[in-house]
Amino acid sequence: MLSYLRVRGLALLDDVSLELAPGMNVLTGETGAGKSIIVDALTLLRGARGRADLVRSGEEAATVDAQFELPAPLAARASEILCAHGLPRSDANALVVQRVVPASGRGRSLVQAELTTQGVLGELGELLIDICSQHEHHSLVNVARHLELLDGYAHLDQQVGEYGREYREYREARAAIEALGARAAEGGSRADYLRFQIDEIDRVAPEPGEHTTLRQRVALLGDARRWVEFARDAQDQLYEAEDSVAMRIAGLLERARRGAEESPRLCAVVEELSAAQAAVEQAAQLAARFGDELELDPAELERAEERLHELESLRRKHGVEPDALLSRRDAMREELDALEHVEERLGALEQQALELRRRCVARALELRAAREAAAHGLARALEAELAALHIASARLAARVEPAEDDEPGPRGLDRVELLFSANPGEPLAPLSRVASGGELSRVLLALKNVLGGGDRVATYVFDEVDAGVGGAVAEAIGLRLRHAAANHQVLCITHLPQIAAFADAHFRVMKHTEAGRTVTRVLRLSDDERAEELARMLGGAKITDSAREHARQLRVAALEATRANADAPRPRRPARGGRAKSAR
Repeated sequence: MLSYLRVRGLALLDDVSLELAPGMNVLTGETGAGKSIIVDALTLLRGARGRADLVRSGEEAATVDAQFELPAPLAARASEILCAHGLPRSDANALVVQRVVPASGRGRSLVQAELTTQGVLGELGELLIDICSQHEHHSLVNVARHLELLDGYAHLDQQVGEYGREYREYREARAAIEALGARAAEGGSRADYLRFQIDEIDRVAPEPGEHTTLRQRVALLGDARRWVEFARDAQDQLYEAEDSVAMRIAGLLERARRGAEESPRLCAVVEELSAAQAAVEQAAQLAARFGDELELDPAELERAEERLHELESLRRKHGVEPDALLSRRDAMREELDALEHVEERLGALEQQALELRRRCVARALELRAAREAAAHGLARALEAELAALHIASARLAARVEPAEDDEPGPRGLDRVELLFSANPGEPLAPLSRVASGGELSRVLLALKNVLGGGDRVATYVFDEVDAGVGGAVAEAIGLRLRHAAANHQVLCITHLPQIAAFADAHFRVMKHTEAGRTVTRVLRLSDDERAEELARMLGGAKITDSAREHARQLRVAALEATRANADAPRPRRPARGGRAKSAR
């Protein structure tokens, strides 16, 4: 359910927060107070296009924040979408979304405080909010949703899931065929290219660690003269010269040894001088050896640079470090082997895909039979609900027909569309084309009651569901809204007290002036305040005692009707897990 909504800088809503309740929530208020602006905010959360003219004058952007508390099945579906788009999931089944519409420039969409696209927000929004209004922000005008509605009525979730697994395997096989076919189309040119690259690496024959060793050696040889001079100077000054360090230490050592015979305290000096003499002689030997190494073949630097150039050339060509060139060669050998046997692999994949397609089609035909069997029952159940909602002459049909091509799709081979006629003698026509906004609202309300908990959306929003009705019709709509709210959160914007009387939570939308600007405020009403608001809706600006009494009676009647409706038989649906029988 939608537990929290905050709207800032959207038309009259400078900063409005709502903490919504489970069950049925109603928004009431004078015409023009800003009730429909709240619906506009919710449409933004469904991924609708943001318009700069929605931004309140003087504000840089309009911002809509919402927190949803999702039941486990809906949270699992939302998590699949989040994972597919690399977005973080919540361990508490809470989902936080934000939409920012700037007065100029690009807007932002955030899910779980992470930036995402408007399309991803729209994908999630279809699970979170279903809006039925005159502005057509709702699921019934999306014919693709009709198939899901029929499947929900027929309890086909398990069968659709089993088909979906078969379909994914089939699509993966087709994708593998397409990828392999594209490689095969390259033909011998790709194979020739791979052979050339493999031969080049084999000719150079890089060795592990060779590149690092060569770089160090080239750096050393490139500065050889300076280091040769250093080695010679070190050897001369440490050991070879008449006044070398070794000679001076030897003289001091001799004197210390003579003195040590008379003074034991000089023994330590003798030990340190002996160690120093050995260290100097060792350093001189190392310097001599270092100089000898630098005086090797003069062509060595040229050879090392040429070898290093070969390795660098291969590194740049293949985009890998020299030590990874052998792994790169092995990968190209595997690809070459696959190309040389591509026709065999294509044939095997084609056979696998044919078998997977056959299994998909078989499951899809089972789904079609179940849908055709359930379609009549869904139409009759909807007609019964619409009769209770005072569209007594309504006729419906759920048309199940093959999709435009014979290729299996994500939900089978079928296309489902709801057909509708509100008036006697008028032919059935697509619901999305012929139903008015008020009729669409009542059809959606009928669907919620027929489907019960089977149609999983967090919150249903009904705007102008009471358009053009009153009296008994309004009471029937209120009762059906209350019943729908038993399984889903419902948010209803209404002008009719007969509907508002059924609410679990009642909010009043009020427009007034602050600091010379028109602003809208939303107040959740207490029980006493609800009675006053119902009386205002009944009696107008001046609230009389008779209006208050009428409001009290409305509330009592709504509670009694709710209790009676809880015991009434509900529209029958096919048994879960069973086969629906056609009622013709």
